[in-house]
Amino acid sequence: MQKLLFKEADNPRELQQIHALNHRVFSEEIAQHPTNPSGLLIDRFHGRNRYFVALHDDTVIGMISIHAGPDFSIARRLPDPEVLRTLSRPFEIRLLAIEPQARNRTVLAGLLWQVYDFARSQEGSHLLISGIIERESMYRKLGFVPLGPAVPDGSARFIPMMMPLVDYRPNILGRVELHRRHWHRSTVNPTPISLLPGPVNIHPRVAQSFSSFPVSHRSANFIECFEDVQGHLEALVPEMEVTLFPGAGTLANDAVAANLKALFGAEEGLVLSNGEFGERLIGQASGSGLSFRHLRFPWGTPWSLSAVEEAMKNRPAWLWAVHLETSTGTVNDVKILLAMARLSGSAVALDCVSSLGAVPIASEAGPLFLASGVSGKSLGSYAGLAFVFVSKTCKSLLAGKTLCTSFDLLNMLRTRGPVSTVPSPSLFALACALQEHYGSSASIRHRFEDYSSLGKYVRRELRAIGIEPLVPDEIAAPNITTFVLPTASFSSRCLAAGYQIASESNYLRARNWGQIATMGDITTPSLERLFQIFRAPVGNVS
Repeated sequence: MQKLLFKEADNPRELQQIHALNHRVFSEEIAQHPTNPSGLLIDRFHGRNRYFVALHDDTVIGMISIHAGPDFSIARRLPDPEVLRTLSRPFEIRLLAIEPQARNRTVLAGLLWQVYDFARSQEGSHLLISGIIERESMYRKLGFVPLGPAVPDGSARFIPMMMPLVDYRPNILGRVELHRRHWHRSTVNPTPISLLPGPVNIHPRVAQSFSSFPVSHRSANFIECFEDVQGHLEALVPEMEVTLFPGAGTLANDAVAANLKALFGAEEGLVLSNGEFGERLIGQASGSGLSFRHLRFPWGTPWSLSAVEEAMKNRPAWLWAVHLETSTGTVNDVKILLAMARLSGSAVALDCVSSLGAVPIASEAGPLFLASGVSGKSLGSYAGLAFVFVSKTCKSLLAGKTLCTSFDLLNMLRTRGPVSTVPSPSLFALACALQEHYGSSASIRHRFEDYSSLGKYVRRELRAIGIEPLVPDEIAAPNITTFVLPTASFSSRCLAAGYQIASESNYLRARNWGQIATMGDITTPSLERLFQIFRAPVGNVS
């Protein structure tokens, strides 16, 4: 038996069931409307309604609709309809209907949470509802307040009510959180497959290593493992040494910025951006006091190499850019960038946070100076360890420079083991992940091929269900695919099926984008059911 599923209605079969449920509730049960021989009741606001449903075994057992006007049915129930003009962006809830056997708090909460979340995502100011008088106390508990007395409609009586969505009271916040918990309790698989760009899906052996008993970061066993991890990482970025320290990609890039500042002072550099993480580099360069120009390009498009070439005529002392732009799933052409930098004598720093372990880093093309990475993305381990790769040239130039301990890359490279505490479970898990997929040059090559095949599979399957990836194949990342969400319920429908995709980051929400990341322990067979659900006719997938 399938789990209870909450989603936006997005196919004719569900709409037909909605009309039938409305007839059973509003015509046959409460006699608000006359019965119809067809057994269907189509709302007069149908053309502008957004419908959200509760499904059980592919059957609609509850539904709710919402619309943004400008006409509202509640107006004819108000003593003074002009009160609606004082509301900046109201949304009206209509046709809350639940099968009698399914009238419980979980179904009601799931339906109400969906319209609440939708209205908030559309910057709504208030929710309006005409509540059946017999259930007034229930609506009050949910946070609605009356706008006037009850008004008869057929054999039923309705009371006009409103819930503010902005400046709402703390007790309403608590009720909204309760709705969310009820909804997720019914819809969320307790162990979904992570298709997020972090945290990623973890291999069982990596998880087992993470659960190992903690040991001192000064012990011989720890230092031996630490150096072994360094060796595996350096095999991924030839001709560079690597430092490891606790932290995320942001901290790794802060360390890059601090070392660029120590080395180049007020000399002007160049930062490239064509996505969210390029923008973050601009912010980090500015926050570190670096002097630089920046080139911004539209999100989801490659750098304009002619514009970069023109900027390089000024011979910037350094360049900083993102190799794989996670926000859009774009792989930038660092090979050409490095070749340009070689001609201009510029040092290049790369954010390789998402590309490390999934895309070859073409350091042989030019003077790669610094590069950042993390444990919790393509390498397939847990978040928590940050890396900075340092070239021999950079290492020699850092001699005599003064930096704080956390950013002193040269001191880290000179120290056997870590400079400061590194949690042993994080290190042991990373060591296991590296041994699993990056133990030899052949396994590294196979890992890159596997990531490439997974990316092609995801893009092909998305297109098969009518979803076009944001970027074309020739610049597409092998491990993350960004796309416009086809419906408001797409992410929750994936989650109900056992897959967690990315859609909650602010930059994704602002653009109505979703992402499928195939980082970590993901295989083609593990993804098949996800796309089967969206390919198959409703009701054909068990």
